[in-house]
Amino acid sequence: MIGWLDRHFEEAVCGVCLCAIATCVMLQVILRYLFATAAPWAEEIAVYGMIFAVYLGASMAVRERSHIRITLLIEHLPRRLAVAAVLLADLLWCGFLILMVYLTGLYTRLLFEVTYISPGLGLEQKWFQLVIPATLILMLLRMLQVYWRWGRSGFKGLPL
Repeated sequence: MIGWLDRHFEEAVCGVCLCAIATCVMLQVILRYLFATAAPWAEEIAVYGMIFAVYLGASMAVRERSHIRITLLIEHLPRRLAVAAVLLADLLWCGFLILMVYLTGLYTRLLFEVTYISPGLGLEQKWFQLVIPATLILMLLRMLQVYWRWGRSGFKGLPL
């Protein structure tokens, strides 16, 4: 079960989020055009589903090393220089993620000090905002996982 979660967690949750988005948008279209009304909660579920899917998709891309990279130059460098370039880029990226975890944590902490109720769902906004620092932390963990697996492979190739 843990292996399945490792390989498919982000994909499964993104799939659920995308299904929720499609369902809510279709429901809104049907309600608006056929019944001249709308469900106020459907738009918020679609928006939160999109936010969750984007951040979890970014985490999945870290796991798969699918983020956009310009590897043409790196592939033509000597191995030591190529590894150094990839490591430097990933260290800068990790630094950015750590900064974002800190800043989104500050923002989320502010939401715990005030009450902000989402108008459509009637739920406190802080619970939805927790997803952003959590997925940023997941991206950091996936980055560490990439390097751990690269080390287990005997540092063959590049950690791409």
